[in-house]
Amino acid sequence: WLKQQQLCCRQALCNAPASGPLDVAMFPCCASEPPPEAEPVSVVEEGRSASRTIVEKSFQPKLEEAFQSEFPFNAVDTSTYDFDKDKCTLQAEGLANAKNVAELLKEDSTLCVKILGFTGPGTEKDDGARLVRLALERSRAFRAVLAEAGCVNKVAAKGLGHADGKGPRCEISLCTAEEADAVEKEALELEAAAKKPKTSLDGPRTFEIEGERTSKDSFGMVFDCADGDLPVLKTIQAGGIVDAWNTNAPPEKRVAVGMALTSVNGMSYFSKEMIAKLNTPGCWKLNFKVPKEFTVTMKKSATDKLGLDLHNGGERANALLVNGVSGQAVDVGLKPKDRIVEVNGKAGSAEDMLKNLLAAEGEVALKVHSFVAE
Repeated sequence: WLKQQQLCCRQALCNAPASGPLDVAMFPCCASEPPPEAEPVSVVEEGRSASRTIVEKSFQPKLEEAFQSEFPFNAVDTSTYDFDKDKCTLQAEGLANAKNVAELLKEDSTLCVKILGFTGPGTEKDDGARLVRLALERSRAFRAVLAEAGCVNKVAAKGLGHADGKGPRCEISLCTAEEADAVEKEALELEAAAKKPKTSLDGPRTFEIEGERTSKDSFGMVFDCADGDLPVLKTIQAGGIVDAWNTNAPPEKRVAVGMALTSVNGMSYFSKEMIAKLNTPGCWKLNFKVPKEFTVTMKKSATDKLGLDLHNGGERANALLVNGVSGQAVDVGLKPKDRIVEVNGKAGSAEDMLKNLLAAEGEVALKVHSFVAE
């Protein structure tokens, strides 16, 4: 019926006058009603034989119900988990529920799905990147179970770590093929970033680096100047002077995102003035301050206030600056000038982190960088 409608409309357009308005009377096919739902049929399209099955109306609700099932994993020690040797495995209940999802997906192999993995807050030894990798391991283990059960659908898997404070779990939902490809690409990028060796942020301490720069060279540094006095490194660009320095520098003298530039050639300035000095060719000496990195856990509810007065630097800033503290914030050791760089394991712009913080309920984990001496 649809093909007949298309042919009818195409013929009507060919017969229409070259100018003037189109009238609905020119399209008699518009008046016809679609036929009642047909039984499953075999069709031939472009020389290929295919079987077209009309999916039962009860299929979609069954699939959605299966997606809402619990998929519990066997517990692991997040601080000692070895990504090269250990494996994430579903508990018996989770395995049975995953196999049920696979059986339903086999009803329509054209459907695409995405699996998002989440973890709990982990331990003091677990950073956000490690938790993201663990969450990805779980979502991929879930995908492997679907494949072993005969599911051939496109399935994207991504790990989000401790992103929302709702605890460890895997969520599965339908998506488009394009969305599945985008999720998989993003997961690979997050995994690659998580595998990179991290420079220890064991401050507060300072160190100096030096070298020579021509007018064609670039330091390749992008700063967050929300503080006003302290330019904090936001990005290290590949191919720049600092990137090259890090290649051969000892670990204690590697420059990392989150460190602050405190002086250029022995002189301290306000942030914008100091950054402008980096454009001067010749010999240079840069002093950096390393923050102390730690994580605090707080409780947020209608009656439990965080006790934080925050400065939101917007999309260009990559941290929420603490202006003032009270109540819980004092109890967990936060101080004015501290910088919140992750909310529930999720970094991003100050704007995004503030939204995540406002939306969070229950247990909230904050990763903090502090340049304030004890």
